[in-house]
Amino acid sequence: MAIGRSGIVTLTTDFGTVDGYAGALRGAVLAAGRGATVVDVTHDVPARAVREGAFALRTAAPSFPPGTVHLAVVDPGVGSSRRLLVVVDHGNQRILVAPDNGVLSYLLDDASVFDAHAIDPSRFAAVSRTFHGRDVLGPTAGRIAAGADPSEFGPPAGEVIRLPPYREPVGKREGRILRADRFGNLVTTLQSVGGDAVVEVGGIQVRRRVGCYAELPVGEVGWCVGSLGLIEVAVRDGSAAERLGVREDAAVRLT
Repeated sequence: MAIGRSGIVTLTTDFGTVDGYAGALRGAVLAAGRGATVVDVTHDVPARAVREGAFALRTAAPSFPPGTVHLAVVDPGVGSSRRLLVVVDHGNQRILVAPDNGVLSYLLDDASVFDAHAIDPSRFAAVSRTFHGRDVLGPTAGRIAAGADPSEFGPPAGEVIRLPPYREPVGKREGRILRADRFGNLVTTLQSVGGDAVVEVGGIQVRRRVGCYAELPVGEVGWCVGSLGLIEVAVRDGSAAERLGVREDAAVRLT
């Protein structure tokens, strides 16, 4: 089933905005896809943090219209034998362009049917081994936004690299901390099981459930169901990550 094009290309990278790399990537997309609209999701993914890039994509991509091309360049393996991918997510009507290193994992967790193709870099002229974003991925995203068939960029890819799922099945009571956001909220992999369950993390039992952070008294620890449908532990006007002293992958349990 063919996917229409919205003409939008989103960018998610760890380039920052100081060195000009993000600008070069935007230029490559626009040069290949004249008339495309380029939207920066973020260029502030921590350097080489594939999982953080995957989370940023999962947070932002569902808000865009069908037919959007999502380009992610968090690529610590640039220049190596790792593959570059075009993935067509038929159910969610979006197209993904990225290295095959797991950065697409959290979007693919929500994809029922998708096709992946390995991009053939030899089809592109003057490819720098240190900047595949500008020389291969950006032009690929631009051309696809302009209507190119994703399958024309290379052969079927077969299995792609996946991170552990970002959420546990409904009803599961044991999971992990997925990440601490910039506010210090601890986003877990657990979904609500209903009622006023106790969230146990870092040896501390968090009993108070609220609908939003503002319902907590200042400085108090509590939990709520966040915007992605996942349980989050928070401290009102503070950092739950610092208060509880836990990091990514720490165990979480509902009792």
